[in-house]
Amino acid sequence: MTTLSIIIVNWNTADLLLACLRSIVEHVTLDYELIVVDNASADDSVARARVQFPQARLLPQSENLGFSRGNNAGLSIAQGEYLLLLNPDTEVCPGALEALVAFMESHEQAGMAGPTLWNPDDSLQPSTAPLPTLWIEFLRQTMLFRLFPTGEMRAARRNETRRAVNITGAALCIRRACLAQIGPLDERIFMFYEDTDWCKRAGDAGWELWFVACPGIMHVKAAASSRFARARTLLDSQRSTVYYFRKHEGETAVCWLRLITLCGAAVRGLRALLNWLLGRNRVDQAARLRAYGRMLVWALGWSGLQD
Repeated sequence: MTTLSIIIVNWNTADLLLACLRSIVEHVTLDYELIVVDNASADDSVARARVQFPQARLLPQSENLGFSRGNNAGLSIAQGEYLLLLNPDTEVCPGALEALVAFMESHEQAGMAGPTLWNPDDSLQPSTAPLPTLWIEFLRQTMLFRLFPTGEMRAARRNETRRAVNITGAALCIRRACLAQIGPLDERIFMFYEDTDWCKRAGDAGWELWFVACPGIMHVKAAASSRFARARTLLDSQRSTVYYFRKHEGETAVCWLRLITLCGAAVRGLRALLNWLLGRNRVDQAARLRAYGRMLVWALGWSGLQD
């Protein structure tokens, strides 16, 4: 069996994808396989990857499957003992994946693990988070988490190996035995919270989750999602939030989430309005205002969040 399967879901990020693949080929010394799922890119991602990296297994799709379905397509054919979900807007540093796999091999209860992530300016990028609760969601939506960070938020600012509960899907490694027990990503989530849902299911099943300090991976962050219209990105995130709380906490939690969203959309909407009035990127601020307006309407129970 192959030691490591690396699964990359790409959507219109050809240059970043090729840089990612190049870093893997140049730096990874493990026995690995490369699987690239292309979500119907309109650029030349597939053609260029096919020519420059013939060792990669390319799975071109006829439509944008989203993050969950795209990764599940790769997981379904992967042969590795360990399976790494990796964003195309990343570059692997020498020794990073070797350290990650070595850690998992020495910790049999580790069902999932994530490596150090770096910003392009070499600063540490937080790659873990607390699992969502109504309090955490209130802090996030009202932007008060900057004033009241949780213990997990503070820990995420340190590059130290430790237990975690929620690891970003930008670089998330899962043990095959863990995958067999908890199943693939929830395909009812198009984007956002699919990695959080996966992590919760692994923890609930008794597996340990770890952040592994290592040479790490550089992550541009949000390169693919930033190509969506701002309003759609915000609304996709809100839909996933509602789905997550309904799935794991029930309808009572969703009722409270409406109140939280009412507060959060009002706060963020006022901020966007102020930025618009000050002439700060008015196109972006207008898109934000449209999204926050729809969230307010949903919070008041007047309509849903569907397109």
